[in-house]
Amino acid sequence: MQSEKSQLELPLGRHPAPRRRPRKTVPAQAWRDAATMPFLGRSVILRLDGARSRAERAGDILFLPLPPEAGEGQIRDRAEGWLQGEARRLLGERLALCAQRLGLPAPVWQLAFTAGMTVEVDAAGRFRLPWRLAQLAPEDIDRRLRRQLEPMQLRAGARDIWDAAALPA
Repeated sequence: MQSEKSQLELPLGRHPAPRRRPRKTVPAQAWRDAATMPFLGRSVILRLDGARSRAERAGDILFLPLPPEAGEGQIRDRAEGWLQGEARRLLGERLALCAQRLGLPAPVWQLAFTAGMTVEVDAAGRFRLPWRLAQLAPEDIDRRLRRQLEPMQLRAGARDIWDAAALPA
């Protein structure tokens, strides 16, 4: 009969590494005339138009002020530059609207130039909003913003209760 050993008496050994799921590969973005780029949950078609002085969107077409022979790097820089400008305007509006719906003042925020789409809030309540959020549908943007604003609403409500409790009767 074999005696059972406690967990502490068992030898330390290497356990096999957990199996990881294969990573999904995202196809590289094509930066050329008639390529598409995500914006507000939809696809925007990139069109090169050297006669224009600035990037302009008309419906689902984004006209970039570039000649037909523009390289991929130039097209990417112009398209992402336009998207970052739109993100600055759009995300500020969405954040203020979500805060207003929750009865909060619009928080201080800045545009983040990170690769991900994670909304970050520091201890002082300042938001860092990744510019790539502008690629998502408005309801998805709002959902991510509300997820960060709701704890602030709870803290504000708790602060009001304590402030009211401190008032003389």
